[in-house]
Amino acid sequence: MHAAPAVRREELIRRWNELAADSESPDYFELNEFGELIMSPKPTTGHQRVASAVGWALKSQLGGEAVTEVSVLTDRGIRVPDVVWMRSERWGECQGQTPLHAVPDVCVEVLSPSNTREEITMKVGAYLRGGAREVIVIGLKGEVEFFGPDGKREASALGISLALPPELF
Repeated sequence: MHAAPAVRREELIRRWNELAADSESPDYFELNEFGELIMSPKPTTGHQRVASAVGWALKSQLGGEAVTEVSVLTDRGIRVPDVVWMRSERWGECQGQTPLHAVPDVCVEVLSPSNTREEITMKVGAYLRGGAREVIVIGLKGEVEFFGPDGKREASALGISLALPPELF
């Protein structure tokens, strides 16, 4: 038995933009590498507060620009990290791209109760294979994990320090 081939990048981008422009489409979705729709529940206020705090911390520590919920083309489809960060010049290079055609330097996933370890492991790998220098995973109780191309790290290789307020969890 042969697995179905993944959809070409151009087809994923076309499908993404078609769905995003359709008023009948769900508000929060991703596409897997086969172009299949993956629906997500709307993020909670608490989830958004954590993502905003992480974005602010990244911008204040690294400069550049941190943005929440940006669609990103990966080898596992079009995914939407909770926060992404890039240098300002790199954002300029991506002007007009939806989804971004290259994975940002830093991608952050803020876990929700519905996330599985397998799903997050898949996303971390997809972001790193796509060129992310670091992926950060924020756990349900505020735990912070850093990942690089070499695997899980004890600390950020970029010097990022995330001391998230306990009241966010």
